[in-house]
Amino acid sequence: MAEKTILVCDACGKPAAETVTMKTSRGNFVKDLCGSHVGELVAGARKPRPGRRKGATVAARPKAAARPKASGATPKKRGRPRKNPAS
Repeated sequence: MAEKTILVCDACGKPAAETVTMKTSRGNFVKDLCGSHVGELVAGARKPRPGRRKGATVAARPKAAARPKASGATPKKRGRPRKNPAS
């Protein structure tokens, strides 16, 4: 015996036209909506722009209290050494 799954609109009960995924801070949600409810949802929406949002960068943390340095100690140099100019 064959079975058929029929999706219905979560808002009104009519046959669903599309499944919509919504992302919020609490997680992802999925709703099945008919054509009229999809139109209502999309009416005030905008397309996201590629790239990061303007305020999405993380602010720099304040540095922790510096450890006392030994007298005469130079800071450790990191990275690739500089090239010496040809003489």
